[in-house]
Amino acid sequence: MKRRFNIIYWLAVSAILILIFGTRSGSFINAFYFVSFLVPVVLVTSWYFNNYLVPYYLLRKRYGRFIILTIFTVIISLDIIMIIVFIAFILIARYQPDQLKSLITYYYSFPVILYLTVIVNAFLNMVYDYLEIAEDMKALSAKKKNYSDGHLIVRSNRQTRKISYSSINYIESMSDYIIIRTTENHKIVTRETISRIEQRLPSQFLRIHRSFIVNLEKVVSFTRDQITISDTELPVSRTYKKSVFEKTRL
Repeated sequence: MKRRFNIIYWLAVSAILILIFGTRSGSFINAFYFVSFLVPVVLVTSWYFNNYLVPYYLLRKRYGRFIILTIFTVIISLDIIMIIVFIAFILIARYQPDQLKSLITYYYSFPVILYLTVIVNAFLNMVYDYLEIAEDMKALSAKKKNYSDGHLIVRSNRQTRKISYSSINYIESMSDYIIIRTTENHKIVTRETISRIEQRLPSQFLRIHRSFIVNLEKVVSFTRDQITISDTELPVSRTYKKSVFEKTRL
């Protein structure tokens, strides 16, 4: 989505620049040539600024390095642009000498405007990232609310029990039965297989063994071979080690 936005942005910028400078200079062909040769340099500069300098230096508050590297980036980029412009003027002076004065008059501000578009693009990208993060945070908040408000319904001792997800420490399998162990040290036994109960649980619960499902919110400590919840150490089996690693980064 962000890539599409940037593609549309730079196509629009290119079209507007061709229109403006083509109208001012009276030659849309020359405007097209200048945009075609110079915009790629600015595109690379914009990509480097948005994807490297901003996330690795500005957002991490490494302001000194950010300023220095930004200055170096602009200098190198401007040098490349000046070389391209110089070569373009030489070719135009040789093949279209009558156009040279017009180009110098109307295109002297062209590099400045190009770099203004880079600044605008960087600002829009940061706004886009902020809105995307805000949307993710909103979704995460809603998911956590659903988790805290959600319940697991089971039959135990001939009664229907409503157990809050947030109160479950872990679930243990006993063949055709499971034991749900809660934060209040309650032990709720119900006739159910662990595989079937696993399908009814939200993503906050993780299967770590053929006999155990844990609530990740309740994990106190972990290693590659076991997970500790409260004072209970639960084994991590080889079968589920990969999924446990991905979820907990063991």
